[in-house]
Amino acid sequence: MNIPDPQTFTDPEKLRKLMANAVRLGYDDLAFGCQMRIAEIAGSTHEAGVERLFWTGLVAAEEFRTADNGRATKLIKIRSKHKRVGAIKVLSDQMMEADISDGFAKLVAHGRTDLTGEAIVLNHEDEFSVDVVNAARKKLMEHGVSMTEAA
Repeated sequence: MNIPDPQTFTDPEKLRKLMANAVRLGYDDLAFGCQMRIAEIAGSTHEAGVERLFWTGLVAAEEFRTADNGRATKLIKIRSKHKRVGAIKVLSDQMMEADISDGFAKLVAHGRTDLTGEAIVLNHEDEFSVDVVNAARKKLMEHGVSMTEAA
């Protein structure tokens, strides 16, 4: 069987159709690949660095929620907070909360730890306070994620 590579797609709607077929046929890895490609396309419209990674991770979390809910779901509170204060502040505040970021478990399970808010903070630690970086490191360690996986 010839299975399409989501990385060759540039249209999110075509990716969603491929994802729906993948789910229907039980190709969970392909469905996840489609979700990640949709997130990467959305992230690519933003400035490189923390901002791009933030949006890629946010859209991935929204895609996971959409799949779980069965309807399009946006993380409105995070989007509106970002509009007011920016990615650095949103991620900093998330690190100081007890909970892990949205989509954390799915990203880790599929080997995309790099897109968790915690990994974004660690990989750009010069843009965050020491307390925020330490909180991110602690969360990753508490959830069994090695620092090399987060890189």
